[in-house]
Amino acid sequence: MWIFYLRDYYYMKILSVLVLAVLISVIEIWLAFDSFQGAKPFPWNEVLYMSADHIARDILVLTIGAGVYIKRKVLFKSTKDFCPVAVIGDLYLCAVSFMLYRLSLDFGLQTFLSVLAGSSNNVLIVLISALVYHKWKNKTTKCLYFVSYVFTGFVIITDLVYFWQTTTHVESVLFQNLNIYSIIAVINSFDTSIVIALLLVTIAVICLFKTVGDKTEVVNFKKVTSIILGAALLINVVDYACSIAGMYAIKRIVGMYAVVESEKVRYNYRSMISMPINVNFLVKALNSTDSINNKYYEFAKDITKKDKKLLADLGIEDVNESIEKLTAQYDKVVMLILESVHRDYINYYNRNIPEAATAFLNSLIIRYPHIDKFYSSAVPTTQGLNAIFRSHIIMDKNLSGKNTPSIFRCAQQNGARGIFLNASTQYYADELREYPEQFGMQEYYAREYLDTQGYIGASGWGYHNDVIYDEAIKLLDKYRHEKVFLVAKTLDMHQPYPYVGCEWEELPKTVQAKGSITVNGMYWVDMTLRNFFKKVEQLGLMDERTLYVITSDHNPHSGGEYLDLVPNTGDKFSIAPIPLIFVSKNLLPLNNLRNNVFASQIDLAPTLLHLLGIEKPSLFMGRNLLEPRDKTYALGYFGGNFYYWSDGVDFIGELNKKEYDNDYVEVLNKYILNNYALWHK
Repeated sequence: MWIFYLRDYYYMKILSVLVLAVLISVIEIWLAFDSFQGAKPFPWNEVLYMSADHIARDILVLTIGAGVYIKRKVLFKSTKDFCPVAVIGDLYLCAVSFMLYRLSLDFGLQTFLSVLAGSSNNVLIVLISALVYHKWKNKTTKCLYFVSYVFTGFVIITDLVYFWQTTTHVESVLFQNLNIYSIIAVINSFDTSIVIALLLVTIAVICLFKTVGDKTEVVNFKKVTSIILGAALLINVVDYACSIAGMYAIKRIVGMYAVVESEKVRYNYRSMISMPINVNFLVKALNSTDSINNKYYEFAKDITKKDKKLLADLGIEDVNESIEKLTAQYDKVVMLILESVHRDYINYYNRNIPEAATAFLNSLIIRYPHIDKFYSSAVPTTQGLNAIFRSHIIMDKNLSGKNTPSIFRCAQQNGARGIFLNASTQYYADELREYPEQFGMQEYYAREYLDTQGYIGASGWGYHNDVIYDEAIKLLDKYRHEKVFLVAKTLDMHQPYPYVGCEWEELPKTVQAKGSITVNGMYWVDMTLRNFFKKVEQLGLMDERTLYVITSDHNPHSGGEYLDLVPNTGDKFSIAPIPLIFVSKNLLPLNNLRNNVFASQIDLAPTLLHLLGIEKPSLFMGRNLLEPRDKTYALGYFGGNFYYWSDGVDFIGELNKKEYDNDYVEVLNKYILNNYALWHK
């Protein structure tokens, strides 16, 4: 009879497990579905992917939890016998928990696997030292055990504190380019109170070092070590294999290309979590990779009198600005940066675009100051923003930007809030690290922040224009009595297809007839801009002390409809015209602005600083567009080539070439390299 009871008990366990699995699946599917409520069109593929990912994670967590419960007695004894190992494991879990929180990293299956790998990797040396000690108990093995324990604990604590300050692993920064500057940067990130807290925590960890007495069972060293190393290897292989397979599935099966790009960066953050910090620290310390050793002088070229004359012919003169310095004309500057919008995507400039597609943008250009020949200075987004914010055409991401001037830093030093509102995920193109350090904005808000503000309906790229503009308005309203420099960066015109947040039937007939996804996207851009300015008018945020600037991060990437829509061959290069429009109730300070001058993104920051009554940093390459010039020009750089545009003269040259056939090309090469050298001196 007991056999039947046993069988029934076995079936009940299976049934319970199945019911639990179904319940978990239902809950996760519902949560995924709910998180995308309101999205148009509804992203079924993202819902399915999120559901599958979280279900797999839940099953793995429950499986491990069940195993821990079953083996709880053995684990309790092991924790007691190997107390220092447990301390290091707990210390790592505390550190990684803070990292996950700080990074807002989605705690899905892949992140959980990375944490498992990190837990294994970061206790491994201490665990092996413990096994050696338990196998051969003597002063030498105990000393080895203690040193590995203290060193690992200290590195984890130090790394955590540095991560708290910089959102970067200490060893990655310190030894990636090991030189005096990186060491000073690490030291300067700690104030006195942090150093004291660091020492106290380290002392506490040291005091927790405890070994068991001689009564402990002799360890089967070979067997246990083989099992531990095999398990660690297996965990890391599974972690790596799942990350690669996951990205393949997202791209090839689910078709979420934008998510793949974000996952590529998340992979770096997850690797940071899973890496053995102590081993990484030692390897990088012993193998210095000093790729940047202050060789700026190799780029600097002597500028002769002949060169100065040639530069003057190009309109590039090393002269003091003749225009009188202004008192601050505006308290707020709001920059709306449109993703991948070419100047000729606007009907005012290009009759290939239906008038109905950009009717509002047309009205702004007719009514407000603008520049018709405003060129991008760099591609892609990060390089374009570098040109806008730091008035430079070459951004070297291998060099720290903490001490470089930018329009954000200048505005903040003069009492303004520096806010950057980004539609995309903070992990895209490593923006979480790069933007605050390179550009200096004190407040950086991305998709992860917007998630906490109650917004829904983000696509794989991030949030759409209407959400970004609504949040920008909220921030402007919140800080209406403060000085603000706010940048709102959209993304709805990003390739492979521009987003249209409305039904086909809502599109004007002329837009429908054009049959172009780019034109459809521009209608959405135009509509959201119209709604934005309508709301700021209603809320009293359009006043004489506020200046709105509409521009783009860069022109569209070459290919597709871009080539068909833009009529002029010379405007189809990587460096091409983009819109620039100034909107305010107070246009008097912009009276000197000529709409027919040649200009580029590097000229925007000096111009805005002039309007804010702030002196332009000497390292800025650009010019104040309100200052009269006989000869105007646009300057850009992309893919190893520099671009020059002016009235009747334009050319493209290869940077850092030894010989040039044209004197003007050669002298512009010298000019750009000298500015690069000066920037990084």
